[in-house]
Amino acid sequence: DAMSTRRLFMTAVALPVAAIFGLVAGVLACWIRLSAAKQSAGARLVWGSTPLLNNRHWSLAMKQAGFRSETFVTDFYGSINTRSDWDRILAEEFRFLPALLRPFAAFMDGLRRYDVFFVSSDGFFIGRIPVVWRLQCFLLQLAGKKIVFIPYGGDSYVYQRVRSTAVLHGLLTSYPGAAKQQRVIAERLDYWCRHADVCIPATMGIDGFGRWDVLMPSVLHLDLEEWRASERCNMADGHSGVVTVCHAPNHRGFKGTEFIIEAVNRLKAEGLRVELRLLEKVQNSEVRRVLREETDILVEQLIFTGHGLNGLEGLASGLPVVANLEDDAYILPFRRWSYFSECPIVSATPENLADTLRTLVTRPDLRRTLGAAGRAYVEKYHGMDSAGHLFREVLGLAYGERESLIHMFHPLLGEYPRRLPSIRHPLVNNRIIEP
Repeated sequence: DAMSTRRLFMTAVALPVAAIFGLVAGVLACWIRLSAAKQSAGARLVWGSTPLLNNRHWSLAMKQAGFRSETFVTDFYGSINTRSDWDRILAEEFRFLPALLRPFAAFMDGLRRYDVFFVSSDGFFIGRIPVVWRLQCFLLQLAGKKIVFIPYGGDSYVYQRVRSTAVLHGLLTSYPGAAKQQRVIAERLDYWCRHADVCIPATMGIDGFGRWDVLMPSVLHLDLEEWRASERCNMADGHSGVVTVCHAPNHRGFKGTEFIIEAVNRLKAEGLRVELRLLEKVQNSEVRRVLREETDILVEQLIFTGHGLNGLEGLASGLPVVANLEDDAYILPFRRWSYFSECPIVSATPENLADTLRTLVTRPDLRRTLGAAGRAYVEKYHGMDSAGHLFREVLGLAYGERESLIHMFHPLLGEYPRRLPSIRHPLVNNRIIEP
């Protein structure tokens, strides 16, 4: 068919390109290896090349921890980010070269400048070029570099490996095209899991991964100087005043946006004074303002089991956050071997969201208790200091200075969860228990 013909043509073109690039980059890698950093303390870090805001947070955390750290990305999403969020952008560099050659230049420039590469399955600039992408780990390791693999979801979801039919349906609703790319996605995922020095897959659960070196509910972190707790203190109960529910409806099928709209409409039909505000394609600075000044409850998502960056943003803003945490096949490992039992996110499904929201709307005291616990939770586990600690330990593992990090966040065996008192909240397995 046409797709197979195109694939064969691209492969035929890529083979000589890979041979030439591999030879040139291989010589450069051998020369660089002679001066490569041998310890984690002086390592130069780079985060990229996909412009995920997580990379910006992690790089900032390591700068604050005293490391030389930069983001180097292909471009940035202008609808939600600004240019100042990033250190280096490929679109602004190597302008003397044709556009097709710039990713190759960026990769070789990275070999020269950096010692540790934090990447997703998209790789480092050349990660989507047929045939050539398979040279990445060989060249990086030939140059004495270290690789930390952190997927973000779309780069690594292999649909046929997803255990939850509900999650799979949400993925097919929001990202149907990826279903036709399963072989390629699986190859790249397995490639990085096999070759990376450290794998941290916890941003999206552990579906389809045969390996993880750190078990934690979420590897995401926030700058808590930017995300301040709300001082709104709205004591409305849906009868005496209006309660505002917020939701960010990007990836609507995957988040279950239609069920959130329906649940709020049900509460309105019952006579409760509740409003739904949708935050879509707005700058992060505006999201921060709305959550801090105008929101009482944040519903993050109802389909995927777990939470994402927006859930942490709600917790950091001192808000009660609602997400689907019902599937123990995903959640139980994080309760048992990590710190997720301390998380005060309220679990809900499309079927019981209206009941959950009704309780939160009519009980401002519960909203305030959960909001305070949420802020304490992100301060303990998801601030810049936590990111700095995590990635210092990850560097130690990559350089052979640590034997293992598998128990790093273990509630009994790990030191980090026990450095501060456990976060107390009124939920039982993230569910509201009525008195």
